[in-house]
Amino acid sequence: MRFIFFIFLAAFCSFFFGCSPETPPFTQKNEKKYILVYSSAALASAVGELAASYENNSGCGIDILTGGSAHQVRAVQVNKKGDVIFASVGDVVDILKEQGVVSEEYSLGWDRLAYFVGYGNPLKIDGNLQWLTDPGIRSIIGSALTSGAGEETHIALEKAGVLKDVFENATGLASDSKQLLKAVADNNADIAVDWMSLKYSPDSKGTQTIPIDSPFFRRVTVKAGLLRYSHEKECAAGFLRFAASEVGRQVFYKYGIEK
Repeated sequence: MRFIFFIFLAAFCSFFFGCSPETPPFTQKNEKKYILVYSSAALASAVGELAASYENNSGCGIDILTGGSAHQVRAVQVNKKGDVIFASVGDVVDILKEQGVVSEEYSLGWDRLAYFVGYGNPLKIDGNLQWLTDPGIRSIIGSALTSGAGEETHIALEKAGVLKDVFENATGLASDSKQLLKAVADNNADIAVDWMSLKYSPDSKGTQTIPIDSPFFRRVTVKAGLLRYSHEKECAAGFLRFAASEVGRQVFYKYGIEK
């Protein structure tokens, strides 16, 4: 199992491998079959643990491409490569299925957005949305163009009627969940909006979570899908079924994804 830095596969394949559009990326010149798995940053720890276990028991190799969910989806649409996608916002898997890109999908549980603040909550922040518009508070949210957490945050804030005010007050936009957590952990922000499940992530060290008190922040389904571009469908479908099994769901639950 190997994690790969997120870049567009078409460029990666062309410059580093010289492969044709029909050739699956990261193909190995041996008997081991490799699949390419897209994973949102928020799900990377759980997907990595499942991938290691599946590799040991199946003989299939797994490359994991991790990054913001929205960015991942666009990479799949543009590059038309890969085998499985795990998305922190299940709606994007539904969209890919409607487009004929995903042939099989599974719901893995649910998550919701929360505030992340400095450990001990020195500013005594509660769940009120007004903290995001307070000029005395350094707030950061995810980018809707690259991050599933960011996209969901934008939707919720727009419904709440405060998106413009939050934008004007925010110190910046983060490309993915890890950058949101890092901003608070490094004391570059007082408050970030990110997935509640990440309180179990090592990246959340130095932070703590505060539930958001707003009806506009919904419970979001986490999903995985089999991509129709898969060149190793047996390995890919097997890994997807393993992730959706009771054993797989227990791993996601361990990382904060509720059943």
